Amino acid sequence: MSDNVLEARPPEVPAALAVDIARTVFDVDGEATPLDGERDRNFRIDGADGSFVLKVGNPADPADVVEMQVLAMEHALRADPELRIPHPRRTIDRRPTGRATIGGVDHAVQLVSLIDGTAFPPGPLPPAARRSIGMAVAQIDLALAGFIHPLAHRAIAWDVARLPELRPKLDHIPSEHRTLVERWLDRFDAVIAPALELVPASTIHGDVNPGNILADREDPDRVAGIVDFGDLVHARTVLDPAIAAAYQAFGAEDPLDPLVEVVTAYHAVRALTRAEVELIPELAAARMTQSVLISAWRAELHPDNIAYILTDQADCFETLARIDDRGGATLAAALADACGMHRRTPSSLEDSLSLRRARLGPALSLSYDEPVRLESGDGVWLTDVDGNRLLDAYNNVPQVGHAHPRVTAALASQAKRLTTNTRYLVDEVAIYADRLTELLPDELSVVMFVNSGSEANDVAIQIARAVTGNRGVVITEHAYHGTTAATAALSPEELGPEALESWVARIGGAATLGAPDAAARVAGEVDDAFARLRGRGHDPALIVCDDVFASDGIFAVPPGYLRAAYERARAVGALCLADEVQAGFGRVGEAFWGFEQDGVRPDIVTLGKPMGNGHPMGAVVTTPEIAAQFAARWHFFSTFAGSPVAAAVGTAVLDVIERERLAECAERVGAYLRARLEEVAASHPVITAVRGPGLFIGVELDHEATGRADIGKAVANGLRRRGVLVGATGPRVNVIKIRPPLVFSERHADRLAAALDATLATL
Repeated sequence: MSDNVLEARPPEVPAALAVDIARTVFDVDGEATPLDGERDRNFRIDGADGSFVLKVGNPADPADVVEMQVLAMEHALRADPELRIPHPRRTIDRRPTGRATIGGVDHAVQLVSLIDGTAFPPGPLPPAARRSIGMAVAQIDLALAGFIHPLAHRAIAWDVARLPELRPKLDHIPSEHRTLVERWLDRFDAVIAPALELVPASTIHGDVNPGNILADREDPDRVAGIVDFGDLVHARTVLDPAIAAAYQAFGAEDPLDPLVEVVTAYHAVRALTRAEVELIPELAAARMTQSVLISAWRAELHPDNIAYILTDQADCFETLARIDDRGGATLAAALADACGMHRRTPSSLEDSLSLRRARLGPALSLSYDEPVRLESGDGVWLTDVDGNRLLDAYNNVPQVGHAHPRVTAALASQAKRLTTNTRYLVDEVAIYADRLTELLPDELSVVMFVNSGSEANDVAIQIARAVTGNRGVVITEHAYHGTTAATAALSPEELGPEALESWVARIGGAATLGAPDAAARVAGEVDDAFARLRGRGHDPALIVCDDVFASDGIFAVPPGYLRAAYERARAVGALCLADEVQAGFGRVGEAFWGFEQDGVRPDIVTLGKPMGNGHPMGAVVTTPEIAAQFAARWHFFSTFAGSPVAAAVGTAVLDVIERERLAECAERVGAYLRARLEEVAASHPVITAVRGPGLFIGVELDHEATGRADIGKAVANGLRRRGVLVGATGPRVNVIKIRPPLVFSERHADRLAAALDATLATL
């Protein structure tokens, strides 16, 4: 794609010369008044024959392009003589365009009729005006159907389909907007571009922005005409309504309203397919991304024209942010419904529950009294089958956000190429393991891949038994470490303390973790726990901490706690395991791993959940010495673990965490959210504590008063009814568990805090 036209300055044309061109080339006598333009020089010509617009083309644009625009307008007017577009005037010798030499340089010139209209007023337009725009754009697209010209296939910067080629312009975007713009560039590559290839194409106007739309003077809600065919291009036809709708979203609190008005009106004139309709919100965001990139770049090139170039910049950023916040999938579903393209009617909730009970069995429970029946996810949002949007402040599996385009693209790309097991040599798997160990202490350099956190902890237990020859394991009071037979034995949260096997002993949970002398307490508790195990015939093998103590009520690691626990465990020959399945990958903030909060080095680290952002992945990381001892005594293999697909997904997750600075985000937004929750606590004494590291936060509720035994579940259900998803944890299930995707922002934190405030007010 050439930047020449946008880099070149508009030609310098005095008004007197414009008058001369109109007279000598088009036989029109009149006065010339300069008009705004991006890359050409335009004049209004008023004379005895009427009013016209003279365009003196940019010399960087081939002369045939200016001629093509005239031919396209003539084609469209033959198809629909009532079409509200300019009527071209041919030259004296009946050619579509003429030529003028200015300063020794040839310029193509074009003359079209002036449409008697006025600019639409600034700010959001009424629905009738938006509908008029949608219909007018559809009429143009119908009239242009069948127009063919070789130069319509030229590469132009304003063709939305070429958005990826603008990525080098990111450096021109202000830093506060760069992450948002880059996210949409990524989404275009992964989601929009493949879908765009499957919808119809034709020659389109390509730039139905407010500056190119005129309102009727007598009826200001009606389009008098659409002008400026300078960005005429052969592209996907759906781009025209998407571009028009995007600009109509300026200033709208909810972008869905203008999208619905423009697109349903367009659809009534020129029927869209469902695939086209579902692309429109994505393409609207792509157009805003394209606009801010081009404008920021051109503003630096042409500071003398900066006011015109940056006219819409703030509106474009705001609209992009609102579409991003609302979610493309949610907007697409609503838009399809508005166009009468209803999805297959789902079965009732009761039918859905009945099928689930029959086929998945009674052991698998559901969250919330009113089950959440989901359709899609995007970033921090989940959308249910009825189109309701829910703020996800609970799911720590999609660490970098639901359906992150970089991750989904990596998964799809690798799945198309190769997926196999680790008995074959596939370099990407070892390269990913190397990337992972770079984030851990130097000694932790050997990675064994598994499929989940439960498997990771199960393998860790096998390692501890193989290396030490012993079975005794110490855990925290209310821990959870998995669902395999061995890890379930380390999970009193699920089975209760009475189900613990004789080779497991517990140390103090919330009581110790919340105490000012936690480090001193835990040292004695570890000694006592291993002594109890010896008394039952089980020598020390392992101590396990999850480093956010989620099931014990969510705590940041007390200073010195892990150091003391590890020291006492190692003194009796036990290995130290950091279960980072929930705490890892930036969840706790810039420390990145939970154990880093206390400056310790575990013998084994287990990983899972967020590692694959939803793709089933887990890992055990240990030292070369321990790995060698394990290999000498035990066989290890997993058919699916460590596949090239998993490696591609895991690498993409690390890329996103790094590029979007998500660990820093967890630190910043987590601190902000805790402060907002403390404000809520000031008005609701039922909150007894707000705690936790990064974006893993617990809100402890007083459960002692009459009727408050189930307060945690009651508040979680109340928040669910208000469109916010959280969990409840702790030995008495009275701690609200908040652990959202790390793309959670301050505005999401505000929404959560407001919903909690409203929920508590009803107790």
